[in-house]
Amino acid sequence: MPTARDLAAWIQAELVGDPDVEVRDVGSIDAARPGDAVFALDAKFLTAAEQTPCAVVVTPRTLTSTQKTLLRVDDPRLSFPELVDRLRPQERPAPGIHATAAVSRDAQLSTTVSIGAHAVIESGAQIGERAVVGPGCIVGSDARIGDDTTLVASVTVYHGCRIGARCLLHAGVVVGSDGFGFAADAKGRHRKIRQVGIAVIGDDVEIGANSAIDRATFGETVVGDGTKIDNLVHIGHNVRIGKHVIVCAGVGISGSCEIGDHAVLLGQAGMKDHLKVGRGAIVMPQSGLREDVPDGAHVFGSPARTRMERERVWVAEGKLPELLKRVAAIEKKLQGPG
Repeated sequence: MPTARDLAAWIQAELVGDPDVEVRDVGSIDAARPGDAVFALDAKFLTAAEQTPCAVVVTPRTLTSTQKTLLRVDDPRLSFPELVDRLRPQERPAPGIHATAAVSRDAQLSTTVSIGAHAVIESGAQIGERAVVGPGCIVGSDARIGDDTTLVASVTVYHGCRIGARCLLHAGVVVGSDGFGFAADAKGRHRKIRQVGIAVIGDDVEIGANSAIDRATFGETVVGDGTKIDNLVHIGHNVRIGKHVIVCAGVGISGSCEIGDHAVLLGQAGMKDHLKVGRGAIVMPQSGLREDVPDGAHVFGSPARTRMERERVWVAEGKLPELLKRVAAIEKKLQGPG
């Protein structure tokens, strides 16, 4: 069983306390068990950890304790995942093709892939080394799945679309469904505009459950390397998302929008088509965008405004009840007796 000394070596931590204490698992402070490693971001959480039976606490380098063995690091949020990987190693399915899977004869599969029950691999599809295509997944014709990528279950990658290396697509993800394109005729009937482009997902991308990335009308819808997408997100046709972007649950990105590298779109934010969100910008929850967001800006509300503008509006809204009373009093005086 690993000891605190072993854990310190794994994450290059400064060990303060008993180097021989044994560590069995990782856990949270509120449910810590004997032998657990937990992490505390500040003194408040460390105090809480000291009241538990945990074995070690991963903390910032500035914290001290006389009650617990500490592993002090620069940033516990970055170091603790290494302990999770070590103490809770992730099991990957063994290579092979399940007897119920349907694999086209001209699909190109690495010998190290794992294809789950009732998965469908269509003509011309390419599946990379050590990739996992889970139960019920569909990989369309001429689609490509990169090395070490996992499609968890019931994931659909439409024809011609490309998924990079080391990606993780959770259950119900759809990549490459038709973009929402229609043209109304003189009688108001909606004629479908065929979507003949593709969707391209870069390397090291994670996409949460039941999210949908539409294929382009022409060309490509793009999700850049390292981007992380939460559950229930919709990305419209011809959208281009940069590298290392965070897209939280419920976000809707309309067609042809561009999202800069390292931008953050928080829960249920939405935007009209053809907008640009700048590099490093942050769009706060439930914000509605109707104009471009500059690099590094923080915007709030609907319609979205900068922090300073939005706070002025909030202050003004707070004064409205009293202002209405004053207006009513002035009107009453102006009307005179009777």
